[in-house]
Amino acid sequence: MPSLDDISIINTNTAEAIEVDSGLERTICGDALCGSKQLTVYRRTVLDGRSFEAQSGDDYHLLYVMGASRGGTINFNGEGHAAEEGAGVLLCPGEAATLKAAGSDMEVVHMVTPTPPAAAEDGLPGGPGYFFNRGTLRPLTDASGGRVRRFCAESSVRLLDGSRLTPTNAIQAGEMLYHEGGSSPYHQHVGTDANPDGASHCYMTFKGGGTVEVGDGAQDIEPGTLVYFPPGVPHRLRARGGPLDYFEIQAWRSFKTNVLSEEELGLKWYYDPESEGAAPMEWDQS
Repeated sequence: MPSLDDISIINTNTAEAIEVDSGLERTICGDALCGSKQLTVYRRTVLDGRSFEAQSGDDYHLLYVMGASRGGTINFNGEGHAAEEGAGVLLCPGEAATLKAAGSDMEVVHMVTPTPPAAAEDGLPGGPGYFFNRGTLRPLTDASGGRVRRFCAESSVRLLDGSRLTPTNAIQAGEMLYHEGGSSPYHQHVGTDANPDGASHCYMTFKGGGTVEVGDGAQDIEPGTLVYFPPGVPHRLRARGGPLDYFEIQAWRSFKTNVLSEEELGLKWYYDPESEGAAPMEWDQS
């Protein structure tokens, strides 16, 4: 019988921080910490007036601004962008970006995953990376209307011109908003032939309260909590006491989802209509 003992719940607000040139670095998910094999996550505080330079090397890096710096910037590919809340950059191997805080500190979630095997990429080119913000990402709403997400890394999401948002299956990640009363089905993620060990999977909560359920157990979580789910462990997340904002990550993006509860809505999601009165289009997750 699965239980809460099978997952890791980490308070990133009190996690040990080490001083680095850019400010503070906290390792909040990794093999030594929670058994995550394909994903390492850092919470970074870039102090006012300082910069953090990410060099991807042979890996994929995803940087997401959790707390904006008033005059902060993200410099990528020779262009500067506002480091507003929800902005960030996907770095493919060999790429780099610099995040600079100005006017206030910047809070960043920094995710690193190794290059997946060719079978997991399923013919995708693996790059290049890109800058994103909430204005460039397409919202998706679930069939119940209780959940909204904006993927910043997801190979099956299509932009308005039909192209893929992301050219790799190295990582799936994005913002999630649960309206009051919103919840996921009770479900589990398992491996594939291309990724038999399954994906490293975690939630990072930002705003509002939630409740994590595993088996017969439930635990409330607050903003700044990271929850790591080993492959195969069934789970459900509910909003508690109002809306819940969090960030969801899977690496690599080669896994199967089994819905174990009986909601008819399952995991169907729809792109928000691009014009008034237009019919919503279902997101093809295959």
